[in-house]
Amino acid sequence: MDGGAGVRRDVDLLDALAAPEAQASGLGVARLAAVTGRTESQVSRALVVLAEEGLVERDPESRRYALGWRLYAFAARTTEARLVRTAGRVLTRLADRLGVGAHLCRLHGEAVATVLTVAGDGSAPRTGFDISAMPIVVSSAGRALLAFRDEAGLARRLTERGLDPRIAAQVVADGVAIVDGELDPRLAGASAPVRDVHGGVVAAVNVSGPVSRMRPVLPALAAATVDAAAELSSRLASPRA
Repeated sequence: MDGGAGVRRDVDLLDALAAPEAQASGLGVARLAAVTGRTESQVSRALVVLAEEGLVERDPESRRYALGWRLYAFAARTTEARLVRTAGRVLTRLADRLGVGAHLCRLHGEAVATVLTVAGDGSAPRTGFDISAMPIVVSSAGRALLAFRDEAGLARRLTERGLDPRIAAQVVADGVAIVDGELDPRLAGASAPVRDVHGGVVAAVNVSGPVSRMRPVLPALAAATVDAAAELSSRLASPRA
């Protein structure tokens, strides 16, 4: 038996389950057989193996199949790796241009995690998973990440901390969050949202540095951060990134 042909037939099943027709409630064996041009017994046997590997899932009531948890796990890992790889080039140019640290940040539960850092001193990008202990609403990255997901929720959190709730609307209107000495009186920074191919906010580009250096040029730094986030978003939307 041609193993390659077997793989292609299994991929055909996965393609069928990824089609719009299957998104609402999955597909049954008979429909999958019709779509792929195989017999029902062939499809049924293949689905059993794919289900054992977590690549498809079967609803016990409808007996229809859908894509499985393992495929989504693969997709998440691929997206994360592609995001970090693509961001490295963008952040390096941003940090070199501005001479300040540039970071890629993501939400991690109720905290902001820095997953990539470029120091701005010519050193190579550093990957990691540094989780900030500071409240989300205090950092510019946290505000940028929250504002485009839940503007009202960010406004509420700002109010709870005695901060101006209008900051949330301002972040959305400007497309950038700016913090000047709020997180640390010695530091200032700006963050802009990064969007995936579907338009969802998946990360934030952040620049930060000493207030003495950042404050005089903070508007220009914020604009450069917005441009870098837009470039990264565009690259993520391109299959060649």
